[in-house]
Order: sequence, then structure tokens, then C-alpha cells
Amino acid sequence: MKYSALFIRNIILFTSMSYSTTIPLPKVLPDALKPAFRLTLLILLFTLGTLPAFVHASGLTGDLPKSTGTALSDTLRVELEDVRIEAARLTETSAEAPFAVTAIRIPEERRLTSPGLVLTEPLRGIPGLWVNDRNNFAVGERISIRGMGWRAAFGVRGIHILMDGVPLTMPDGQSIMTLIDPAFIRDVEVVRGPVSSFWGNAGGGALLMSTANFGTEPHVRARVSAGSFGYNKQDVEAGFEAGGNRYMIYGSRLWQEGFRDHSRFEAWRFGGHADITLDARSRLRLTAAVLESPVSDNPGALTADEASDTPDLAAPNNLAQNARKITRHGQFGARYRLLLDQGDLEVQTWGLARKLQNPLAFAWIQVDRLAGGLRSTLQQEYQDFSFGVGFDASIQSDSRRNWVNEAREGGDQGPLTLDQQEDVYSLAAFSRVKVPFGDFAFTAGLRADWFDFRNNDRFMQDGDDASGSRSFGALSPMAGISYQYGSWFSYLNFTTGFETPTTTELVNRPDMTGGFNPDLNPERTIALELGTRAGLDRFNLTLDAAVFTMYVDDVLQPFEAENERRYFRNVGATRHNGFEIFAEWMPVRLLTFQAGYSFSDLTFDSDALEQAGEGLKGNQLPGIPRHRLSGFAEVRQGGLMMRLEGEYSGSYYVNSINTAENDAYAVFNLNASWIALPLGERTRVTPFFQLNNLFDERYNGSVIINGFGGRFYEPSPGRNWQAGINVSFR
Repeated sequence: MKYSALFIRNIILFTSMSYSTTIPLPKVLPDALKPAFRLTLLILLFTLGTLPAFVHASGLTGDLPKSTGTALSDTLRVELEDVRIEAARLTETSAEAPFAVTAIRIPEERRLTSPGLVLTEPLRGIPGLWVNDRNNFAVGERISIRGMGWRAAFGVRGIHILMDGVPLTMPDGQSIMTLIDPAFIRDVEVVRGPVSSFWGNAGGGALLMSTANFGTEPHVRARVSAGSFGYNKQDVEAGFEAGGNRYMIYGSRLWQEGFRDHSRFEAWRFGGHADITLDARSRLRLTAAVLESPVSDNPGALTADEASDTPDLAAPNNLAQNARKITRHGQFGARYRLLLDQGDLEVQTWGLARKLQNPLAFAWIQVDRLAGGLRSTLQQEYQDFSFGVGFDASIQSDSRRNWVNEAREGGDQGPLTLDQQEDVYSLAAFSRVKVPFGDFAFTAGLRADWFDFRNNDRFMQDGDDASGSRSFGALSPMAGISYQYGSWFSYLNFTTGFETPTTTELVNRPDMTGGFNPDLNPERTIALELGTRAGLDRFNLTLDAAVFTMYVDDVLQPFEAENERRYFRNVGATRHNGFEIFAEWMPVRLLTFQAGYSFSDLTFDSDALEQAGEGLKGNQLPGIPRHRLSGFAEVRQGGLMMRLEGEYSGSYYVNSINTAENDAYAVFNLNASWIALPLGERTRVTPFFQLNNLFDERYNGSVIINGFGGRFYEPSPGRNWQAGINVSFR
């Protein structure tokens, strides 16, 4: 009790001191960020002000543990990796995290026998997470978590995504997924609810993926595969250990003609990792990845009749204007981790460069992007509680130019119509505490975020300078309580999220002028969640269930004008209610079942909502089905492995006024492979064959929300196949 009193006393003293203290600011800091900088420092100082109580309570001044360097190194490499759920920013286990989280390690044999084409492969069966394969690599998969991300016409919105610790979600909240090669994804973490208290912007959920494979044995693997619609792919991977450090490199080349007209895609992807032990208590992990995509045609969306009768056609305007993308992307990350007596310190830096050329029906767009950031966390674990604090800073710098697209007239780039520099600065600080008491535990946290969007107009159409800026801020609290009863773990939490408009959404002004749209504001979310999960070893059964309700205010809604350009507006509020069930069962050693079911009741909830002269209150949110089920059954006998994958989606509306629907569908894939067929002493061969859309279902795998002229539908192919062979050397 005396330590609790000391802790509370320090909070009171520090808080009273903070509000009466003037904090000096760096002279180079933009005026818009000065209040944010002050509050950030206050949160950090608040945290530091409580640390003496923690140190006193924990007896931190005791002797260091007596252990060899090898043992400490093994602890650093193995135990922290096994315990830590990276999506939580601070140490949590998947068994004890007081929120809905799914953590999956994909078995090697499943990776080697999947085509490695789209993200539905590694993410199948996760409840609450929906990945729509658009069959259009120019805009990428459509991804949503509990309905967050529903509005994205390209890329991903509303969800925070990282690959190998490097954010694919930029400071403005937009995520681009083309860099990811699904064939190399080994570990997946999904937080199925608001995560702004962890990650800030685009906080409707979190998706973390890792390609690192730090095995202790040297290995080389190569794969070639081919299939329908001109699909052919080559993968290579190698890993080795030298001087106590571990290294891995990988690469792939993909070419596909595509199931639809004007849907060719080519991508060269390369990456690598280094895991370097600095001493018995610290290590450095380096990662890098590169994408070169010289061909990525955009077939666009079709009307209902076109999608039904001629699903392999491209939208006429996309074909006439040769809509496509040419992308070059490179990124790196460095993460330093220091093992403390009762916790750890982590500092991570990242950077990326991206060049995008994007001819569309309404314009030829070019964006040259530089972005980078710094993240740090300090956490301590004591007998009576654990505590952590973190600080994030990032910058995004986009040079954007638009020209008239004259492909219809036999040309290419026409006259320049826009030339501007767009910069986004962000600062954030957060802290979190977890206090166990008996079989219960209480968790609380707070994060503060500030953003400064700046636009420098270099074009000045008609002599008018459209330069300007927008600033946004958010406080994101969370609180939760959990209870452990035998194999069952249950939790109740309150979480919050927010999402700023992206730079793309801010510059797409309906009046077609430069600068940022002054009328767009961030979405804000509050949520309640009740869940339980269990690992029932006696039955070889894992269960996970959650029920949730979310209220989203100032919803950003897309609409499409006659020129086929998409614009955005805030349209009031939505409610997201639902529940999720996940199960994995291995009744016998050779048989595995995995399935996830999601029920989603997502509705507009504001009298002020209106579109096309019609009120929207009570309408279903478009793009998300009420019922969805996906999973697989896998059987293995000796080296032979068979896998049946399935997905069911109920019907759902494709526009906000609920006048058009996408029909329900059920699709099955069948995969057969022979695992690790020996070919010599150190060589193993794994061939596979996959038949997709087994029953030749005619369906639309994705949609464009509120598409103009009824062009909502993105068709999926009928029955098709892929086959390949892996050769591994050890």
C-alpha cells in the first residue's frame, strides 16, 4: 500500500507542477505543433515522474542475475520473441492480452504449397478481418477490420499495417500493400479493434506481418510455379549464421496476364534481414525490402450487367486512357533492443522512398515520396504491476504532379494541371500500466497524437496560391479488465480510435482546385468489447470469441463524380455491432480444421446523413456482409498433404443509399502437395497443385463503394489453377 500511495502522491505533485510550468520550445518547430510538443513533453515527464515509485517498489537496485552470456543471449532471442505481441507495443502474450488479438505462425509446409499470389492466403480464417481480392494489382487488396477500411477504393484505409516492423501505413493514414509478397509471410498478428492508444492514426485495427526466418541451420530454397491467366512466379530464399549473427535474404519475380482485359502485372520483390547480437543484453535487427513494378494495369470496375455477362472485360474509360501504375519502392528499418533487469528498452528507426506514376481516366498522376520515423518504448515489469512509455515521431514528404491524360488521343502526358509539395509531420507519446490482482488484471493507457499537414502550391493556377495547412490532434485512452479461470481467459475493454483524411483525400477537392480540402475532418471511434479465448489441450482445441460495439463519428465517405474521380466528405456517424468466433481443432495428429465466423451489423446512425436526396440513417454500411465464414480443412498422410479451403460471404450493399447489392457467394479451393520428397542426402522437393474456385462460381470478389454510373463490381475468375515445385537445400 505504501508504494501505491507513493505512486499516487507523485502523480498529484507532478500534475500540479505540469500545469504551472512553461516548457521552452525549439525555435525550428512549426507554430502549429508547439502546443502538441508541450503536451507530448508533459506526458513523457508525467511518466518519468512516476518512475521513482516504481523503482522503489521493485527493488531495481538489486544484483544482476548471474548467467552466462550465452544464456542471456538465448533469453533475449527466444523468450522475448515468444512472449511479445508486437501489435501491443508493450509486452503482452496472446494468451493474456486484454483485447481481441489473433497471432498466427504459418507452418512452412503451408507456405511452400500456396501460390503466394494474394494476401487471402496467409490471412484466411481470421475472424473480423476481411481481405477482398480485387484481381487488380494496381489498386491492391481491399482490407477491413470490423468494417473499418470499408471506404477504400485503392490501398488500405483505417487500419495500421506494418511489415517487418516498418510501417506500410504512412503518417497521413494511407497504407500501400504492393511491397508484400505473401509467399514469404511467416508470422501474422491482428488486433481486431481500435488501436489508436497503441499506434495512433488509422487506428481501426492493426495488422502486423513478418517475413523473418532466423533458423539456426543454413538453408537455400527455390520455387518455380505457373498457372492460369499467364501466371508464373519464381521465388528464392537463403539463410545462414556467421559469427553468432543470423542473416536471411529473399526475392521473387511475378508475372501475370490477368483474368480480365487490361490487368497485366509484373513485380520484382527483394528483401533481407540481419539479427546481430551486440552483447549479452542487446541486439540489433536490420531489415530492408525493395519493389520494382513496371507493369500494373488497372481494368477498373464494371456495372452489374457487365460483371454478369462479360466479367473479363475492362471498364471502357480505363482501357481508353490506359489506366495503370508504375511503382518503385524501397524501405529499411533498424531496431535496437536492450534487455534491462526487469524490462527492456527498444528504439527503432525506419525510412522509405517511393516513386509512383499513375495514369488514370481523369489525370496522369506522379507522386515522389520520402518518409521516415523514429519509435521508442521503455517498459518495466515488477511483481505488482508492469509499466511502459513510448514516443513516436514521423514525417512524410510527397511531391505531387498531375497532367492531363491524353492516351485517348494517342498521346501520353498532356498539360500540367497541378504541382505541389505535401508534407505531414506527426508527434506522439503514450503510456500504459497493467496491474494484476489475483486472477484479475487491470490495464489502462493513454496516447496523444498531433499532425501537421502542409501544402506548398508550386503551380499557382491563374496566379492563385493554393498553399495551406491543416492540423489535427487526438487523445486516445483505453482501459480493460481481464480474468483468468483455468484454461479460459476473458476480458472487457474500452478502446478508442481516430483516422485523419489522407493527403490524397485532402487534395481531391470537388472544385478541382489545388491545396487541401478545408471541410474534411478526422473520423473518431469509441468501442466496447467483451471476449474470451481458451487453449483446451485435452481436446487439441483453440477457441476465441468476441462481441463488440463501436460508434464512429465524422465518418469519411467516398463519392464518385462524373469524371470518375473519387472525392470524400464527412457524413455523420455509424454504428458497428457484431461478434466473432474462431476455432482451430486437431482431432487426430494428421487432421486440422480452422474456421472463423464474423457477424457484422454496421449501420449509418445520423439524421444529418443524406446522399442523392435520400436519408441514410438506418441503412447498412456498404461493402461489408452481415455474415462471413472462412477456413480450411487439412489432412496429411506421410508426405501427402491435402487442403480444402472455403469462404462464404453473404450479400451486401455497394452504395450508401442501399439500392444495389453484391450477391452472396461460396468459393472453395483444393490444394494437393507432397511434402519434403527426398532427393539426395540434403535436398528436398515439394511439388504442389491448387485448383481455385472448385465449383466455377460466378461472383464478384470486391466492389468500389459508391462508384459512379453503377460501376461497383470487380469480378473474380472462374475455375483456375496454379502448380509449382520447391527445392530446398540444407
